[in-house]
Amino acid sequence: MKAAETDAATLQQHMTGTYLSLRAGIGVIGAALPWLLWLGGQIGDREPLRGSMSAYYYSPTMRNTFVGALVSIGVFLYLYKGFSTRENWALNLAGALAIGVAMVPTSPLSAADSGGFPFHSTFAVLFFVCIAYVCVFRASDTLSLIRDTRKAERLRATYRLLGIGMVVSPIIAVVLTFVLQRAPQERSLVFFVEAVAVLTFATYWLVKSREMRATDAECLALEGKLQAPTSPRAGPAGAPGRLVQIEP
Repeated sequence: MKAAETDAATLQQHMTGTYLSLRAGIGVIGAALPWLLWLGGQIGDREPLRGSMSAYYYSPTMRNTFVGALVSIGVFLYLYKGFSTRENWALNLAGALAIGVAMVPTSPLSAADSGGFPFHSTFAVLFFVCIAYVCVFRASDTLSLIRDTRKAERLRATYRLLGIGMVVSPIIAVVLTFVLQRAPQERSLVFFVEAVAVLTFATYWLVKSREMRATDAECLALEGKLQAPTSPRAGPAGAPGRLVQIEP
């Protein structure tokens, strides 16, 4: 029996598994964060839901969870390499912005009316804009590997819808933050809007990971069998996607 490290197929599976695990990890952390903050605040701090997810920076129990999750997502986004240079740059910028959101906290409730440039909110909105760009303009690159054109079209529509959601939700949250400054008892609405944005982000990474696992896009790229078409006619007619498989 061959050892795993001498079996080319097993080694390839390990390498692509690492790539997929990194993607899935980003999605899982994002999906878990709103629930962890809510439950951790209830159990550890014994307090009601805070006004926003960002407000948990000031939670004695959940501050490390909030900062650690965002820094982890930021590092993972930077380490992850996309299927194009533009996607990679967008993910690198998003990673840096996620770390900025963690390291530059929102103002505490007592300082809600203080002046100064809102770096925290700006970083957060720009983070979602970067990921929305990936959703809308880059997520469909690999859809050309799906043989079912209708399924590929549905996925492209899904990615675009998720991208729009990731732009709209944080903007709504920022607006509500200012609107509800004078009504602290209603500020938990901001938490739910932010949670929608984060869960939308997580949904994209999990759905996209499932698509890539089904098409073996990573294996094809690892084997040098994927490339952008040299001419518009080289891609599948009428199908979404930019990359094409090179015949062995």
